[in-house]
Amino acid sequence: MCTCTHSLFLLCIGSGMSLSVAEVCQAAASRGAGCWSPQQHCYRQLMKSLRAAYFHDRAKLFWARHRVLLEFYKYSGETSEQVVQQLVSIGLEIAAFIDHHMRTDVERIVKHNEMMLALPVVQAKKFRSDYLLAERQHDSWCKQKIKNIMKRRPPPPYPFF
Repeated sequence: MCTCTHSLFLLCIGSGMSLSVAEVCQAAASRGAGCWSPQQHCYRQLMKSLRAAYFHDRAKLFWARHRVLLEFYKYSGETSEQVVQQLVSIGLEIAAFIDHHMRTDVERIVKHNEMMLALPVVQAKKFRSDYLLAERQHDSWCKQKIKNIMKRRPPPPYPFF
């Protein structure tokens, strides 16, 4: 339950009203109140994108999530509305980039495996090494692009200079 719905739920309980969680959520939705802050929405989009990119590798997923948490923590002391809005837009841009360019394509992996089975051993080894090289180059390119996007951020508040 989001914070605005939770506070409405507590208000109803405190006043003696008995509403179900579904009724409270429906009331919050009808008021037009967005339950998540822009920062929470950005974090959620980043996590969804990372899950789509790294669902097959738990270690990569863990460390990617960890780095996102560190970056959010660095800027958690930021109070300027304009800077926060800029940071959120950069985060959403990174999430869209990850979702578009880094999403794991299962169909491509299946086709690669079928091709590996169809080729003779020597050609299959060459095909596999070329495939892995292309994957590493693509990962490197994606990381470069993300770093370039992140360079547009303002410096974090004091403790992290």
